[in-house]
Amino acid sequence: MAEEQDSRTSLDTIAVHSGDWAVKHPGRPGAMPIYQTTAFAFDNLEDVEGVHSGELKGWMYYRVSNPNRSAFEEAFAQLEGAEMASATASGMGAIFAALITATGAGTHIISDKVIYGSTYGLLTQHLPRLGIETTFVDTSDPAAVRAAVRPNTKVLYFESISNPMIGIPDFASIANLGRELNLTTMVDGTFAPPYLVRPCELGIDVVMHATTKYIGGHSDALGGMMVGRKDFITQAASAAMMFGATLSPFDAWLNVRSLKTLPLRMQAHSRNAQIVAEWLEEQAKVSKVYYPGLKSHPQHALAVRQFPKGFGGMLSFELKDGNHAKASRFINALQHIPFMPSLADVSTTINYPASTSHRFIPYEERVALGITDGLLRLSVGIEDPSDIIRDLETAFAAL
Repeated sequence: MAEEQDSRTSLDTIAVHSGDWAVKHPGRPGAMPIYQTTAFAFDNLEDVEGVHSGELKGWMYYRVSNPNRSAFEEAFAQLEGAEMASATASGMGAIFAALITATGAGTHIISDKVIYGSTYGLLTQHLPRLGIETTFVDTSDPAAVRAAVRPNTKVLYFESISNPMIGIPDFASIANLGRELNLTTMVDGTFAPPYLVRPCELGIDVVMHATTKYIGGHSDALGGMMVGRKDFITQAASAAMMFGATLSPFDAWLNVRSLKTLPLRMQAHSRNAQIVAEWLEEQAKVSKVYYPGLKSHPQHALAVRQFPKGFGGMLSFELKDGNHAKASRFINALQHIPFMPSLADVSTTINYPASTSHRFIPYEERVALGITDGLLRLSVGIEDPSDIIRDLETAFAAL
């Protein structure tokens, strides 16, 4: 069982001790073991009943629970300052399980109009088959949200830092609006892990993460997480378990390992992204840079208030007179920054949203959101920033 943390314990210390509770005896292992088993044995039926009822701490079947997954969940709940967390097989698994728990046939969702492409696909292609409709608005505009509300609206959905336009929400304002309208507020926190911001403490009901990104941090561990009140997360965890969307022991073990360095990595990501963003803003072949740490960002003051420890490693920039061909030449000229349809690795990677994460959004809608054929998304890693800039210089020269 996780030990109670002193309220003064910092996030850095909580992260470092992730998973330490698993084995308690003299000569215990210094790192958490991997419990690579699909089932657990019992000595008697009384213990089985005790685990089922929650009176005893234990595990039965890996799709239901596992020590590695439990360690990940309990550490993550502490990092987020939430009552409970439940791990899933992927970020989309977390989003689906949370949404399906808060809605049902004949209900309605209000979502921000700038979101991850796969989430857009879930909301527009798959949930309608279950009788769940979605209206897309600018969730930073309370009048637009109020105008979209229906008697059957259940959820107000947005992202902590929008993908790929790097917009910043006002968490407290959205939380207050959700309470006023009796809506469950949900945020995809993937771009801003709990070291940067803790939405539950700002009044948001449910936080989801693709832990595959910054939490795992090394492009080697799949996973998702749902965080919030115990009553809601218990239901959502049951849904994920029934759908088979639960996290494997090995992926949970890898994510616990990575939690220990999350604060250090986020400091480096944020520092480097600030340096790279400021440099990009000075380039003649760039028409616009999207990064909350820049004074030119429309929500810079809000970002400074909500993200006191840094603004993360994600930025986007628009090539001047950009198009698909120019973006392709730029990407092909990079020597050390790989094109990768993911993000948040310790190494810097580049992505082209128009052809990857947002390719399924109709062209006119995509361009209206600012996701043009000249937009590139950069996930800034923890290398020496001068080396990142040198590689970008090579690519600009190719234009």
